[in-house]
Amino acid sequence: MTTTTPQEIEDTVRAIVAESLAIPASDVPPTVSLIGELGAESLDFLDIVFKLERTYGIQVTRGELERAARGDMSDDEFAPGGVISEAGLARLRELMPEVAGQIKPGLHPGQILGLFTVQTFVHLVVGKLAQRSANVA
Repeated sequence: MTTTTPQEIEDTVRAIVAESLAIPASDVPPTVSLIGELGAESLDFLDIVFKLERTYGIQVTRGELERAARGDMSDDEFAPGGVISEAGLARLRELMPEVAGQIKPGLHPGQILGLFTVQTFVHLVVGKLAQRSANVA
């Protein structure tokens, strides 16, 4: 089995995002906001996730990042009244260090997708591949 470096994964994710959004890969830096800066929509995210799953043989389920952020917190602990709690924000900052400065009080769960960057998808793929390797070992 060949190893895939984080740089190779980043290059592949950038190419997939560029293809899904029909823009040059050179216009997709690792930290660009896919929604806010590149205008990605929900269908674009589905396309990106589908291509990542096919490329890396992984599965990314709907709402997975929010569930990972929530961890063992109940819905009420994570987002009481529909606003992510300080504990939930802290977990998101750990999971998405590339956008930690944008994770601020008042964030709603539905806004998490708006934080996604190429680097977010790179972290997701690296984590999935590590999880798969751990399950094989």
